Amino acid sequence: MLQFLTLGICVFGLATSCFSQTGTHDGFELVRNEDGILVYERWVTFPKSDPAVTAREVKSEFYVSSNIHHALALMRDETQVKSWQKHVSEFKIYRHSDSVWYEYSYHDIPWPVSDQDHFLEYTMRDPLERDGIFITFQTVSNNKLAPLRADVSRMTLSGSWYFQERTDGKIKVTYRILSMPGTLPRFITDPVIRSNLMSTVRNYIAILENGYDIE
Repeated sequence: MLQFLTLGICVFGLATSCFSQTGTHDGFELVRNEDGILVYERWVTFPKSDPAVTAREVKSEFYVSSNIHHALALMRDETQVKSWQKHVSEFKIYRHSDSVWYEYSYHDIPWPVSDQDHFLEYTMRDPLERDGIFITFQTVSNNKLAPLRADVSRMTLSGSWYFQERTDGKIKVTYRILSMPGTLPRFITDPVIRSNLMSTVRNYIAILENGYDIE
């Protein structure tokens, strides 16, 4: 999901505290607030990096007039992904079990960023609360399903989706992603990352709220 620069993990924990007056949220800084979509960022040590690498963790919170099953289905719908994720030219889901699946995605990125791809393992976990579905994802290696490609940067990612039922016919979605940083300076990457995430979330919401149905 922010997919091309980011949208089993060491689970970093979903934020449960309220905004403080300093504008922080479990160490996150609010960087965008548009159309009811909140985007936060913080910098943390990427898990298992040696030497230690400081990486950006992004979190987005938003609400959708839909239900959990439709929201989950859209995540895994190969026919819809290009409608809500920018620059995706290849996308494939490999189902392993009811609670585990794999995703390959190739991103055709405009200059100056090189083309990127990722291969992720998704795992549906026990919900953090009884009213939701909690899903984690992380980069894994699979030379058969997703061999490395020449001149394509393989992204190293981890994160989570959390879908929570509400009583007003909406669901709350919390999306988190931690990505190994690239070489471009932040004055280039910051606006791209934030803009891409906002457009991705807006498109995702629009599809769900405009009559998306599970075939």
